[in-house]
Amino acid sequence: MMTNTNKKNNYLFRPELKSTFLEEGDFSQGTIKNYIRIFSKVSEYEKELDKDISQFSFEELEKILYGFEANNRHTVETYGRVISSYLHWCVQKGIAQENQLEKIKSNDFDRYIKAKETYITEKQLRRYEDLCANYQDAVILRLLYIGAGGKQHSEISNLKVNDVDWDRKQLRLVNSLQVDDRGRPKKSTERFIPVDNRTLNLIKGAIEQKSYIKRNGFMTIPEKDNVREYTDLIQNDYVVRASATKNSDPLAPVDKFVIHRRLTVLAETLDIDYLKPKYLQRSGMIYLAHSLIGRDEEVTLDDLKIIADRFNIKSYHNLKAIITTKTVRETYPEEFHE
Repeated sequence: MMTNTNKKNNYLFRPELKSTFLEEGDFSQGTIKNYIRIFSKVSEYEKELDKDISQFSFEELEKILYGFEANNRHTVETYGRVISSYLHWCVQKGIAQENQLEKIKSNDFDRYIKAKETYITEKQLRRYEDLCANYQDAVILRLLYIGAGGKQHSEISNLKVNDVDWDRKQLRLVNSLQVDDRGRPKKSTERFIPVDNRTLNLIKGAIEQKSYIKRNGFMTIPEKDNVREYTDLIQNDYVVRASATKNSDPLAPVDKFVIHRRLTVLAETLDIDYLKPKYLQRSGMIYLAHSLIGRDEEVTLDDLKIIADRFNIKSYHNLKAIITTKTVRETYPEEFHE
């Protein structure tokens, strides 16, 4: 499984050591990829000090944690735990005397957060949606916010007109596990989530939209150039659709790059610093938590389980560092004061 590890990871500091750790760990390919990505960040510090991270002092390790410039505890804690697992292995092998990160508790990682991440409230989301020139864009914001996602955002790209139950106010979401050569699901899972009237109205507008206004209406067009300010949309059964081009497949769902491009343009034209799918989803989780706990309650494990289920997250434990009573009250302060 790891026969080419040394050749592939020569840019790491002490690559043979890192490769042996990964081989003996019997990790999945996805986990190996993530570990190597983190080791590559760490290697800059190792090369600067000319020693393996297993020989770092606690102060030197802290410099790395600060250097990740994480916006939330979950990210920096995940990175820290990866480093700690490597340090633990080094201690077992007699390479290091002590795992300097072993005693760090979950709450301790708060100090390494670069800046406190602020979340989009539901009221702010409505304002952004209203500023969208296209229902096709506004509906992406809303769907991410209420919990749609899936592998490569397939729950959004696979959403069809007949997946919308207007009477029961719910959506059938299809998550593609494998796709054919046209991007359509070969193997998939499905689930249902409830939606409100606002979401249904945006979906209706997206379905009815025939043309797409470029750059959210902020096109700069030279007077002599014959450039249209809009493109025609593919007409098919999908809610979110791509622009019609020579090479476009009229029967295929949009790919993740269309969704990413549209979010990037919205961020630029609406002057929003950060507008990524995970950020919108985390903001939606905070809003759902706010709706669940009410005025005087605390976020409980049951609340986290409900949120994990809505956003199709395997383990609610991953939400503990993000969905806290403090974060909810800081995001919706007016709801907790007379």
